Amino acid sequence: MSNSRSTYFEAFASIMKITLRDNDATDEEKSFLQHFGKKIGVTSSEYFELIDDNMYMRYEIKAPYLYDQRLESLYRITQIVNEDNTISKLMKAKWLCRMGIAIGFDPSNIKYVVGKSLDMFTANNVLTLEGYKDGIKNIMM
Repeated sequence: MSNSRSTYFEAFASIMKITLRDNDATDEEKSFLQHFGKKIGVTSSEYFELIDDNMYMRYEIKAPYLYDQRLESLYRITQIVNEDNTISKLMKAKWLCRMGIAIGFDPSNIKYVVGKSLDMFTANNVLTLEGYKDGIKNIMM
């Protein structure tokens, strides 16, 4: 194993764990996962290092404690997912729901949060973090 890792290696390992741990990820999700890794700078060798022998399972999922931190995490993930055309809108929503729950959003309203997130990114090509936070917080009121 290399000591020099991509900036988001551990975060990607956690994302991989969330996606693959229940053994119910579709081929579309698995393909997207590899593509997502490339988008955030994870090398192919790092990807295969994680996938070999389920090494990704060794990494802890670190959910942000504060609500604003969760919103920022979901904003960044949604931004990357929304720009991607390799998976369907339905699969984007399903995958983002998994991510949202894992980073600490309430499972009872994650579908609304993800739906609003995707709608905001689709409607606004230059959605700022603050605009995103305001939009999500407004659906919660």
